[in-house]
Amino acid sequence: MSKDWLPYEPVAYDRDLELTADACVIGTGAGGAVFASELAEGGRSVVMLEKGNLYTKQDFNQHERDMMPKLFEEGGARTTSDGGIVVLHGNCVGGSTTVNWAICFDPPEQVLEDWTTGWGLPDLKLADLRPSLDKVRFVLNVRRLDERELNANSRLLMDGARKLGLRAERFEHSRTACVGSGFCILGCAYDRKQSMLVTYVPRAIHHGARLLAAAEVTGFERSGDRITAAVGVLTDPTTGRKHRVRVRADLFAVAGGAISTPVLLAKNGLANTSGRLGENLTVHPTTAVVGMFDTPVRGFEGIHFGSYVPDFEPEGIIIESVFAYPGLMASAMLAAGERSQKLMAQYDHMAAGIVLLHDDGRGRVRVDGHGLPVIDYLVSPKDQAKFRKGLKTLARIYFAAGAREVVIPHVSGPVLTSPDQVDRVIDGLDLAPNRLATFSAHQMGTAAMAADPTKGVTDPWGRVHGWRNLMVVDSSLMPTSLGVNPQITIAALADRAARHVLAEPARYFGRASYSGSV
Repeated sequence: MSKDWLPYEPVAYDRDLELTADACVIGTGAGGAVFASELAEGGRSVVMLEKGNLYTKQDFNQHERDMMPKLFEEGGARTTSDGGIVVLHGNCVGGSTTVNWAICFDPPEQVLEDWTTGWGLPDLKLADLRPSLDKVRFVLNVRRLDERELNANSRLLMDGARKLGLRAERFEHSRTACVGSGFCILGCAYDRKQSMLVTYVPRAIHHGARLLAAAEVTGFERSGDRITAAVGVLTDPTTGRKHRVRVRADLFAVAGGAISTPVLLAKNGLANTSGRLGENLTVHPTTAVVGMFDTPVRGFEGIHFGSYVPDFEPEGIIIESVFAYPGLMASAMLAAGERSQKLMAQYDHMAAGIVLLHDDGRGRVRVDGHGLPVIDYLVSPKDQAKFRKGLKTLARIYFAAGAREVVIPHVSGPVLTSPDQVDRVIDGLDLAPNRLATFSAHQMGTAAMAADPTKGVTDPWGRVHGWRNLMVVDSSLMPTSLGVNPQITIAALADRAARHVLAEPARYFGRASYSGSV
């Protein structure tokens, strides 16, 4: 574990720790890292607690078998309760930004309008969020991919789409002088992907924040309607020995993501005056299509996510180019034995894309008898119809680009050899759980913002209803599905929340925060 940018006084992992700060931030992903950094830059003392370990470029060896268990919850094998959807999210310093594909979208204006009118969230229109969006974009070096940065896989999606009269765009992304290694989801060994690991977390430390990795918060001490301390377990990454950690603070912010945050709060009897904690889960259900080409594509080279088709975004469908390493690709194909070997033997000749949904369906996160998350989610009939339209479109795109075959990752093993088969085959697919390969890399909504405390878990700034000094600053806040890759929106909401806290210090810090109006 590299510690080349840790504080000058590194954390001692060989003893119990008692710390005091103005703010304790639990989680270091797109929300937690930004919130912690902004508070630290604003002159507040901050302690960041991260359940996952700290891994840096020296640790990222670009091998699936090594990095997936280290960087993802349950090694990337977490699923919904019925096994129907693979749920991918990070478990390391930097959270899911350490393992994402660096895609950047501003929040859709209509979605923010819906949040404003439907959930009583004033000052959350796109113009209101613009200062935070601009700062996040600057820090993360967000820019549009250059044409020369597109790999063959991304070009095929664009070529096929344009031949069908569809628009095809290059993504905006958060990388600096990318070397095109293609190993984004296994951690960037070159520090070119501008994840929280290399931007906001070091920035927070530069401004005096302390980072404790491998520090899992298990409980909270409280007095009346205030949290007084977070307590948990600190695990020595070298020896595995465990010690107690306790952080006293004026303000506590939970940023574990839409799966871990409701679990932590629920296990401690917090944040459920509305009865909505863990409810309202949206996941951007996603599936894939693979085109087989006569000439090599070598989609594993370069930047995997390079292009997308925005035409169907108003209908809740985005089509994106993507690629995966052999293990993930093989598992996503839903094939076994000789059929799997035959498919994977053509790995060099595959082009791959995904269908990502702005879901109308809702699920929930609950806690089992062992204190572990249980994720209940079924793709709704309306969203199944979106899947069919997206699958058909992507299949036609690959045929238009010159594919000789198109493979749909379904247990029935459909392989299309002509555009004439697209409607009949895809309309005939059974889309019940565990039939179509489905995954989620974006979970949202389980501690939703709402002005009405009977409707949501937090207020419009992310403060938990019923608690004076407990906030949520992650994707849990989103009242509805966002519909686009969410890292920029999560970060901007966290920046906005930090600006609010710093502007009202009497409410959040010192003895003045113990009393007075909420």
